[in-house]
Amino acid sequence: MAAARSRGRLADPMPEAKPSSDAYVGLLAISLVAMVVGTVFLTMDYLQYDSKVPTPSKYSPPTAPAQTVPAGGVTTPAP
Repeated sequence: MAAARSRGRLADPMPEAKPSSDAYVGLLAISLVAMVVGTVFLTMDYLQYDSKVPTPSKYSPPTAPAQTVPAGGVTTPAP
């Protein structure tokens, strides 16, 4: 008896075609373009700043007036 071949010339008669691109591949391309554009805009914005550290302002916020409490501590409404 002849030995059986595991793979012959006719074992895979037609090669499988590659899957075609669908809408999700298009969405991936759009998101890649959006990320590249966003990175370019972020870099342009970053390059507008000087490299030196700004000095802190000398502004001091106004203080709140002190609240006065009556002599009894807590006021109750008159009946």
